[in-house]
Amino acid sequence: MSDVATTPDREIAVTPRRNGARLWGKTGLLSVILLWCLFPFFWLIMTSLKLGDRALNSPDLFQGPFGLGNYGNVFEQDFHLNLRNSLAIAGMTTIICIVIGSLAGYALARLPLKRKILLLTGVLAVSLFPPVALVPPLYELWRNLGLLNTWEGLYIPYTAFTLPLTIFILTTFYAAIPKELEEAARVDGATPFQAFYKVIFPLAAPGVFAAAIIIFVTAWNEFLLASTFAPRNAEIAQTVPVAIAGFTGQVEFQRPIGTITAACVVVVIPMIIVALAFQRRIVAGLTAGSVKG
Repeated sequence: MSDVATTPDREIAVTPRRNGARLWGKTGLLSVILLWCLFPFFWLIMTSLKLGDRALNSPDLFQGPFGLGNYGNVFEQDFHLNLRNSLAIAGMTTIICIVIGSLAGYALARLPLKRKILLLTGVLAVSLFPPVALVPPLYELWRNLGLLNTWEGLYIPYTAFTLPLTIFILTTFYAAIPKELEEAARVDGATPFQAFYKVIFPLAAPGVFAAAIIIFVTAWNEFLLASTFAPRNAEIAQTVPVAIAGFTGQVEFQRPIGTITAACVVVVIPMIIVALAFQRRIVAGLTAGSVKG
């Protein structure tokens, strides 16, 4: 009888120990993953603060001297103009893709189209086409149309390459919204377009926001087309990735690693702030369409 009576007590004592061990194990694993992900950014910041040739010649992250001189060198090379160009081009790409992609995605999700899956597959297949194969013909076309070294010459092809993915993402979100909401709006006297932008579009806001983030980051980081169509002149259309690749140092034939890493920090910090500020919307947008019903 004594053995039977003490068995539940032993199980109760063992269970918290197991839960505690699991908690510590998960915490340790997450800590390792977090350090693994954050170390490149920590290296970037420490290298950007090194002055002189220390950034290039010293592997020790904590060996100085340190200062903000590299950040001053960044903006001495008109980097603020590159930031302006990238912001304008990525912003225009995002706006055009969201407007066209929302209408197209809504049509694919709601209209009784024949071979809808085949059509959506064909749209998505366009995004798999390698951009490098289109650089020579596009360059000749842009040269004849006078679109080289212009904002239009960049956000038009950016839109063409990111729009298929936008349509695919938004179609998934619109399909997950119940049709009864539109029918109720139509009963109340709303037109099909009013039912879309007053009822359906606000409900799809998490998906729209997630798609907008993906589009903006893709256009912001694009290098191939930007280096081909607008390789020079920051006052007109040169973007951030092209400017960073073309940075020059004070010493001939020596890569200005400190200046380059400082420019990378300047570019990355705003994106991190946006991601932290809107992380709930981003997560909701990426997961809302995964479970239906």
